[in-house]
Amino acid sequence: MKSTELPAIAEPHLIRPRLHALLDEAVQRQVTTVQAGPGWGKTTLVAGWAGGQPRRVAWLTLGRRHATVPAFCAGVASALNAVFPPAAVPGRFGFVANEAALRRLAAGFTRPVPLILDDLHTIDGSPALRVLAALIRRQPAGLRLVLLSRNEPDLPLHVPRAAGRLYPIGAADLRFDDGEAAALVGLLRPALPVEEITALAEGWPVALRLGAGAGPADPGEVIGDYLSREVLAGQTAAVRRFLTRTSIVDEVTEDLAGALTGGAAGRRILPALQRTTGLVVGARYHRLLRAELRRRLEREAPDEVAALHARAARWYAGAGMPLEALRHAADAEDWAYLSHLVVTIAPGLSLSPQRAELAALLQRIPPELLPTTPEFVVCAALLVLFNTDLGALPSLIARARELLLQRSPDEQVVIGTIVDLIEASALMRVTGDMPGMVTAIDGILDRLPEAERLAVPIAAVVRAVATVNKGVGLLWTLRVGEARRYLLSGLAVAQDLGMLLTVVNAESHLALIAYFDGDLREAEKQACAAYHRADRFGATGTIQVTGGYLALALVEVERDRLVEAQAVLRNARHSQTDPAEATLAVVSMLVRAHLAIAGGDHGAAAAALRQARDEVGPSLRAPLIDRWLDAVESETDLLGGQPERAVQRLGDVPGASPAELLILGRAHLAAGHRSEGEDLLRRVTERSDPLSAVSAWIALARSAEARGDTARCTSAMARAVALAEPAGITRPFRALGAEHLRRAEQVLEPLTERELDVLRFLPSVLTANEIAEELGVSVNTIKAHLRSIYRKLGASRRREAITRARRSGLL
Repeated sequence: MKSTELPAIAEPHLIRPRLHALLDEAVQRQVTTVQAGPGWGKTTLVAGWAGGQPRRVAWLTLGRRHATVPAFCAGVASALNAVFPPAAVPGRFGFVANEAALRRLAAGFTRPVPLILDDLHTIDGSPALRVLAALIRRQPAGLRLVLLSRNEPDLPLHVPRAAGRLYPIGAADLRFDDGEAAALVGLLRPALPVEEITALAEGWPVALRLGAGAGPADPGEVIGDYLSREVLAGQTAAVRRFLTRTSIVDEVTEDLAGALTGGAAGRRILPALQRTTGLVVGARYHRLLRAELRRRLEREAPDEVAALHARAARWYAGAGMPLEALRHAADAEDWAYLSHLVVTIAPGLSLSPQRAELAALLQRIPPELLPTTPEFVVCAALLVLFNTDLGALPSLIARARELLLQRSPDEQVVIGTIVDLIEASALMRVTGDMPGMVTAIDGILDRLPEAERLAVPIAAVVRAVATVNKGVGLLWTLRVGEARRYLLSGLAVAQDLGMLLTVVNAESHLALIAYFDGDLREAEKQACAAYHRADRFGATGTIQVTGGYLALALVEVERDRLVEAQAVLRNARHSQTDPAEATLAVVSMLVRAHLAIAGGDHGAAAAALRQARDEVGPSLRAPLIDRWLDAVESETDLLGGQPERAVQRLGDVPGASPAELLILGRAHLAAGHRSEGEDLLRRVTERSDPLSAVSAWIALARSAEARGDTARCTSAMARAVALAEPAGITRPFRALGAEHLRRAEQVLEPLTERELDVLRFLPSVLTANEIAEELGVSVNTIKAHLRSIYRKLGASRRREAITRARRSGLL
């Protein structure tokens, strides 16, 4: 093939319309550069475009023979003559051997001619390049230069660039997008799995062709051979050494390259490689290039690999990138340094989306090392936590403390803080010693300033975990208000640090607090937030989300969705550790008891309660759990027709919660103590607990119904409905036998006690003044009550109000 002929295009060939349109636009400028390393399809693209042009396009494939001025000028003239014979160009003459002659030749064209110079890099540094430089500086109007090169040529391209007459096309433009890659692989080998080759090639055209045509051979090896021949062979020994030594990392910054190679060559080499190969994008090597470089490193300098990983580990640690530091420490098999990193910069990873990768790295530590140092013991403890098999924790904590006695005071502060935190947040939580956990965490928080003085990076992590777990401990020790504050505070810090499991832990317990407050909507919101956050990184089976499941199950019970509550409860059981966390194990049984009570099954409720009490081991110290057990047992007594037992059990509870007062009030009513029962129930309605208040109003309505006081019954039911509807509370209406009283929903808004008193006078003939005298209030007060009654009943006058009140059962 002559150098002035369009190169043959490998078939099958994929036409890329977006790049042809780019070239159409580019040749409107005086100079177009198509610059990329080998294999980027420069020649294929431009030849395909040129072959489809309606206009004439001159082509010259350069080689070393064109390095002299006469040869270059003659070659350009031949390319132009191939598409524009001399007879077609008036004034064309003689042999073209220099730049002046070329300029005279080009001046004969009446319309600009695209002159494509392929493989321009082959004449780098030659006299011929000076001729081309002169043409660019004083470019004839009849020429449009299209320069194809593997590297940036030594040409005055700043001249057309400054004037807006340069159009650069690079590897980023030539890269195949996903659609183009799939289309090309489909043309080459239709039966081949497209995703595998396109992922491997990362848009590099030659990799797509070689990968699709590899046949039974490994595509990576076939492409690696190409890289060796066409890319690496053309680099200097210094550049190849730089590339192999830096191939051990995912991204190569200049500083990191300096740490790996012992010099500052990266500042020069990386930008040059990016320009000349297209296989270095920013700080990242193309995966195929990196794979080939790693093979070379293992082959040429296997003794250096571990040391390079060790250097990378220390650089990443200094840059505050713990996971990358751990990866390279493991690849270097520098286990002592890896364990040091775990206790100084990486413990927060165990509660982050990277926890699975941290676990995989820790599993690479030789087992015989795990009992030998405090740092290794911490690694073993984290592995135990990952496996949720906590039986080995006590002995590991004891071993760590034994080994710490031989360490310096500063090391005792740093490592000891981590050991104490594991004991408090894992072991004490599992055994259920809530007061002990709160005390232990207070000690950790007191020591944190000392850790911060030592500039320990983990201080913020420790603070987040300790704060959330103190909130958990405060909750179960009946200090609910303080618990909420600590949980919210720790949640905010953990969120900033990316410790998502700590956030999930906080949200789950905030969901339980919202349930205890009777706020079902907030409980559902927090529980769902915990679940969805855990779901995003595959942690829905972790202990941190268990509290959220249990809170959501309780919400479903109160909404009378018992099948859904059972399903959520199953999820809670699957997320528990072995052994189970003592508090949550009991709560799980209590939820079963609530389900049985909701279903009216006294036997099942009693059985669940017995099992719950069996779960209370000698180490469980959680006052809230104790109170909850008594409350559920009292509700079970009510279900079994033994209200006096409930009265006896709850009668002397100090600082009783609305839920406890509710059960006690119902028990008094069931035992025939109407006055005491109604008084307790009214106290419940005055508290800020919507869930308990709904049941209290229903119980008051049933009591009024039993006395034949229809007005008070209807008013109480209206209040119950008004409170229940926004939160979807439905169970109490069925469980307390009040479904038939829902006609009170006809009232737009419940009437107050004083409004009910005024309403009773409406059917009489008494005037407003006379009603005021009867009730001992001013007439203006009566008129205000009347306006409110009319509004709530949806009436505009007295007779209409009487009719509506009678229909609603208020009269």
